[in-house]
Amino acid sequence: MNEFQYFLKTRVQYGENKSLELAGPIQEFSGKNKAVIITDHALESLGFIQPIIDSLAASGIECKVYSEVKSNPTFQNIDEAAALIREFDSDAVIAVGGGSPLDTAKTAALVAGGDHGAEHYALMANPFPPKKVLMIAVPTTAGTGAEVTSTTVYSDAHHRKLWAWDQNMQPDLAVLDPVLTINLPDFLTAATGIDALVHALEAITGQSSNPIIEASGLHAIRLVSENLPLVMREKENLDARGNLLIASMLAGIAIEYGGTGIAHNIGHALSTAGGLHHGRAVAIALYHSYEWNLDSSQIAVFAKAARAFGVTDSYDSDRELAHAGAVRYRKLIESLPIDLEVTADGLTAEDLPHLLAACLAEENQPMRRNNCRYAADEDLERFAKQIIAFQQGGKTQPLSPA
Repeated sequence: MNEFQYFLKTRVQYGENKSLELAGPIQEFSGKNKAVIITDHALESLGFIQPIIDSLAASGIECKVYSEVKSNPTFQNIDEAAALIREFDSDAVIAVGGGSPLDTAKTAALVAGGDHGAEHYALMANPFPPKKVLMIAVPTTAGTGAEVTSTTVYSDAHHRKLWAWDQNMQPDLAVLDPVLTINLPDFLTAATGIDALVHALEAITGQSSNPIIEASGLHAIRLVSENLPLVMREKENLDARGNLLIASMLAGIAIEYGGTGIAHNIGHALSTAGGLHHGRAVAIALYHSYEWNLDSSQIAVFAKAARAFGVTDSYDSDRELAHAGAVRYRKLIESLPIDLEVTADGLTAEDLPHLLAACLAEENQPMRRNNCRYAADEDLERFAKQIIAFQQGGKTQPLSPA
């Protein structure tokens, strides 16, 4: 076993309507009674934000809202949010939303403390300034785990998916409120839930795994496998939705030190080349690479993952059990409203060079290196070809182990 250390600075609160109890932590930290809420237009228009504003106002806390965050946040989103934090002279930032608002807010909370824009810090080109604000993360999707991680992902002007990291990037407080996830569209419930599952699987089978990562990741897989199908049938089942939020948080804990793998390498490339939603992109990528991953030293961990997926049959070897886990994953994806074809996104054989170049880009190499099995250039090219050619209905099948 490799040496490891583990530290999680984020305080986690779970409970129905806990998102309406943010005044206390803000007033403990600050005497300014000001907060900037960072979210997106959809959540603001659906009425998610006003109850939070009203609850804070009842305690004398004034709010400003930045709601321009895009589905793949940009340097501009971060810089505009950071400017609002400075102009409003707020030392409390509340992120409400999925991974995009959370990543925007986490990055802006640090950028606001310096004189440079977000581009200055991308890919760790320069260190962030010290964080000067309280950062509260309120996820409305059960997927990214961004409420407990110290990494953020955003796009440049050319739609490249970039990342940044800082030890102070982790939110100070994560508030898990299942009520906020009830009205999430089915596609987003499914895609974000699978994102959490892929986080967990790649972390426990990756090069950086350790017993803590494995424990949190396996339970995250178990919770998603048990509760995502249930939520798709019973949309207002708060216990099941709460379990998905906890799964997302546990998967976030797993990737904080365990990292991700080839599904995220390819998934980020799909978002770069075709603009795919992140959760859908990694779901597609793992659909095509799961069995290929089994030809690695992590076969015993993949066997454990199969049990977490709910596989109960007896098998003669870990490899057979692990293969059953891959089959279970594909069946789960096929049962969800996740489109596995990318032609509707405009990706054709002509886009293969662009997609492959994104897989090979500098910003996606940490995921490639951390994967349980190293993907050579020809492996990535084969995956890219298969993803573009795939047609639902069985005309093109996922790769077998090779």
